[in-house]
Amino acid sequence: MQNSISKLVNQKRQALDLTIEKLAEKAGVSVSLISRIERGELENISLKKLQAIASALNLTLSDFFTDDALTGVHTLELLSYLKSLPEDQRETVSESVLKILKL
Repeated sequence: MQNSISKLVNQKRQALDLTIEKLAEKAGVSVSLISRIERGELENISLKKLQAIASALNLTLSDFFTDDALTGVHTLELLSYLKSLPEDQRETVSESVLKILKL
């Protein structure tokens, strides 16, 4: 799980074109904390700080604790989009995407 959190923070930070310094400032945490997270050193991080980092990256805290196979930046963005739709639209969009993938 540590590796997936580290990877997600790094990928999302880069996707948002943020430096480590800018992310730290936006999240209200230290630069060294962001650096340690991206290196996989997560032993003593508080949920409050992890939540602040998630918010700064436009993620939810639960995004850090999802299945490792679903932690890519674009995968999470797609899942977030699908979650935002009403159930009937979500099913329609999901069905359409699956049809395209099976072509």
